[in-house]
Amino acid sequence: MIDFRYHLVSLVSVFLALAVGIVLGAGPLKEPIGESLQSQVDALRSDRDDLRAKIDAASGNIDKQNEFVTSAAPELIGDTLKGENVSIIGAPQADPEQVEEVTNRIKEAGGTIGGDVSFVDNTLSLADSADFLTSLRDSVPNLPKDDSTALRAALVIALTGNASMLEDSKNREAAVKKSSTLFDAFVDAGRLRTDTDHNPTPLFVVIDDENSKLADETEPSHEATDDKANRTLITDFINSLTTESESVVVAGDAGSAQNGLVSILRTEKSRASTVDGLGLGAGAVITVRALAAGEAGTHGHYGFAEDAEQIMPGKPEKKD
Repeated sequence: MIDFRYHLVSLVSVFLALAVGIVLGAGPLKEPIGESLQSQVDALRSDRDDLRAKIDAASGNIDKQNEFVTSAAPELIGDTLKGENVSIIGAPQADPEQVEEVTNRIKEAGGTIGGDVSFVDNTLSLADSADFLTSLRDSVPNLPKDDSTALRAALVIALTGNASMLEDSKNREAAVKKSSTLFDAFVDAGRLRTDTDHNPTPLFVVIDDENSKLADETEPSHEATDDKANRTLITDFINSLTTESESVVVAGDAGSAQNGLVSILRTEKSRASTVDGLGLGAGAVITVRALAAGEAGTHGHYGFAEDAEQIMPGKPEKKD
């Protein structure tokens, strides 16, 4: 049983240890401890200053590169998209200014905007989709049996006017004839937002959400699970889109390059080209170059992030 003497001994031990620590700290260990702490503080300060200098230097280099690309835009993009129809697909929270800047650069390169659509949160979602899928299958009976694949295939057919994912040639021809009907079905169901008429195109730019950020999968939660499922739907759609298109470029800002759609596509080795740097003047210019390069058969990952292969692809030959 613990009694008063036990508490007394404990208190004496604590004060004795404190006294010994004070004596040693003020005596023989004073200088070594002080010198060690000061050395560690000096090392941390040095590391901080080095990192700050490196960050400032990297930021300065990006600024210079951005200024050069922006000022040289007319020469860099020229007529690289002359006579081409391009569709722009905006993510649900894409920055309208970034969309507008990419649109303007495409036009400067001689291209035209054949389609301008925006996804919403449930564009590819299977939640409450039974009636919608029924209407899609009424239009195109030979859509894949898997609901998620059928939804994705219907949207790809609507946007591209191609249906090579369907095995039978007669089914493909029938589906292509229904591409406008499929497009209208997505719009009427509120699964696509657009102010343009149906116009399938061979070239696509997908613009990621502003400051795109994915949930941390290392911390399981309902939100992380939903986010992972949504990410899979989007990346599967983009990979399907590349199969039916001549060139697909996914562009985003620094957030997208760090942990958004651009980052995910680079990690998963997608067939789509990616561009980071939207929000900088150079981002839209690089996007146009990447789109033209993809049409010529060159795909890659471009921009200023560490995992970008290069700032931009080589300039394709001008079209007659």
